[in-house]
Amino acid sequence: MIIWFSGTGNTKWVAERLAAALNEQMISTAEVLTSSDESAFKLSLKDDERLGFVFPTYSWGPAPIIIELIEKMQLEGTPGFCFMVTTCGDDIGLSVDILRKALSKRNINLNSAYSVQMPNNYINLPGFDVDSDIVRNEKLHAAPKRVDQVAQNIAERRVMVDVVKGRFAWFKSRVIRPGFVKGAMSDKPFVVDADACTHCGVCEKNCPMHNISLANGTPTWNGRCAMCLSCLHRCPTRAIQYGKATVKKGRYYFKK
Repeated sequence: MIIWFSGTGNTKWVAERLAAALNEQMISTAEVLTSSDESAFKLSLKDDERLGFVFPTYSWGPAPIIIELIEKMQLEGTPGFCFMVTTCGDDIGLSVDILRKALSKRNINLNSAYSVQMPNNYINLPGFDVDSDIVRNEKLHAAPKRVDQVAQNIAERRVMVDVVKGRFAWFKSRVIRPGFVKGAMSDKPFVVDADACTHCGVCEKNCPMHNISLANGTPTWNGRCAMCLSCLHRCPTRAIQYGKATVKKGRYYFKK
């Protein structure tokens, strides 16, 4: 079983490639958390089944939505092997430690962990932008081989941690990340350029949290944002901005 979350498509591609190689079913974190059916939280494992979490790195830690699901899921059965694969633009800080702690509270042992570099998509703060065309293409070229090696290691149930923690990992994950989760996850700063918006509904359709509704054809956000930035990056006319921070920055989403 692979539990995954993705916004702009990087992590979904990784999860799909892993699922195909390992013959695993995929469970969407967003669909579980937004379901009105309480039974969606009941996840059942077969004897000795693998359990994997595939998610993007948020401010040098797991996407908060993944932690939320771990806290709320009703898991039947004990995983025979538990792994995590996190996508990142560069490094992941102490993401492994953070996820391991969340899992340990549910009496689940994390056996292996991997990071996969993919093109940057976080652009909401100063100093953050999408990659150059050269860097983006280099990452996309290297990703298939990396994911296939990760899949082989998981298939062989290798107990290992193969990640890029990066420099100043403790400071990034223990000091910067809490401030980010507390103060930079709000959907209130999203704005729409009325002149540029064509009322196409792409943002509403692609929001994994079903957090966007159209009011007279114009998107509004309803307070359940996972900060995946799918709406911003996929808008065909760049009508969606996060305050003024993203106006002059690039856009990116994964294209097969």
